[in-house]
Amino acid sequence: MDKHFELEDGIKILEFFMPGRPATKKTSQRIVRRRILPSERYENYEKSCKEIFESVWKDKGEEPISCGVSVKITITTNTWVIGDQVGYQQAIGDILEKYKIVRNDILIHWADFGKHMITEPDKNNPGCKIEIFRFRHPLETRTNFFERFSEKDKDQVLKKKAKKTTNAKKTKPKRKTIRKKL
Repeated sequence: MDKHFELEDGIKILEFFMPGRPATKKTSQRIVRRRILPSERYENYEKSCKEIFESVWKDKGEEPISCGVSVKITITTNTWVIGDQVGYQQAIGDILEKYKIVRNDILIHWADFGKHMITEPDKNNPGCKIEIFRFRHPLETRTNFFERFSEKDKDQVLKKKAKKTTNAKKTKPKRKTIRKKL
């Protein structure tokens, strides 16, 4: 079981700063061989995160967090040209999952604590401050949800749940035809 599971909500688990201008994932996507890929800028940013993200978590012997968390990010760019908030959240969430700080980004609740996540530009020190707190996820209220599955199975269950919500068939209501009497 994840050692963070027993923590009270609001307890800070991790805080660190990722230097360099953050990039959003969905802005300037590319189509290559009928596949949609993120922008080159995002791919470069994701690669640049590897060393720092792993040094603050994996290299310290920590396992990925497999319970609900609240993540607060503070984005500082070097110009007033900025991406959208959701784009930054998706990008950071995916990177947290890729570098095994969070087991699955579906467990993330995004927090702002009453402050906008994008700050005024700083030409000399752009970057992203990341704070992770314990925060119960709705799946945790299910009886013994996390105890029923092995660590490997938890990922598959969470991915299936996410897939079910995104791949649900949309049905159109049947149209009633009204015939006019002549």
